[in-house]
Amino acid sequence: MAAFETIIFTIARSSYTIYLGILFGFLFIKIPFTAKYKALFVNITISFFTPYIIFVSIFNSNLSSDWIFPVGAGVLVTILGVIIPKLVAKIQKEKQPDPAELSTAAFSNAVNFPIPIIYELYPASLGVAGIFIVVAIVMRNTVGFWIAGYKLNWEGIKATFLFPPVWGVILGFVLKLVVDQQTVNPILISQPATILFQIGIYMTLMTVGFGMTSLKITYPKEVLRVGITRYLVSGIVAVLIIFSLKLKPILSVPLFVQFVAPPAVYNGLYAEKLDMNTTMTSNIIIILTFIALLLLPLELFFVITLLLPS
Repeated sequence: MAAFETIIFTIARSSYTIYLGILFGFLFIKIPFTAKYKALFVNITISFFTPYIIFVSIFNSNLSSDWIFPVGAGVLVTILGVIIPKLVAKIQKEKQPDPAELSTAAFSNAVNFPIPIIYELYPASLGVAGIFIVVAIVMRNTVGFWIAGYKLNWEGIKATFLFPPVWGVILGFVLKLVVDQQTVNPILISQPATILFQIGIYMTLMTVGFGMTSLKITYPKEVLRVGITRYLVSGIVAVLIIFSLKLKPILSVPLFVQFVAPPAVYNGLYAEKLDMNTTMTSNIIIILTFIALLLLPLELFFVITLLLPS
């Protein structure tokens, strides 16, 4: 009974943090005075706090040869996102999916949604999550252009390296090689640095809350296909990989959480930039993010009972 109570307490604590952060974001855009600073808030989060979280995570990680798993996972998520909606549409005898649908299926929310969950459940695995993020960004700016009907160009390559979270990963790896970790660690675990990290976690969650504006389903078939891809198929594939390879928690926790994450918020920006259906993109992102919030306790229960060490 004590073990069960511990599990429930952990789920409640983790859910509370995540739901509270998203609620703060929802209230932020509902208050006229704060809503006008939304763009500034997002810019600060992406340009400073997210890279900082990733930098600290990478610097404190000890991955050795395990880097291959988040790299492979990042590529596989994109492959599933391109293939599965097409297969489902064929089974439904519907026309082939729109590029906007494929993009939302292929590019999951690698940062804002899963990072706080991973931090709550198994902070030591954030370094693995950081590598997945870099792969997701690279895929977004290569395969993503192809999905939209564009050829890969210098703009896509430049966008990859100019995305601030990528620099968090690069800086983390570079400093691991050239700086004595024992010298830097006291700074990173100091109270000001810890508070800064916690603020960053809440700010990333708030950006998820910014998207919770309208829950009306205007593209039901597309939402269904992307939902099947992101939650059902990706979840099954993640479980098969984790248990067949007997992955340790530092790999299994971020792999599962990032595999079943909802579509990336940034898909909306790319849809506008690459002339895709922005209305469809936004609708799929909002609905599936809301569903992800409803499924969160089940996701936490699975990770806590089956993936974390007892």
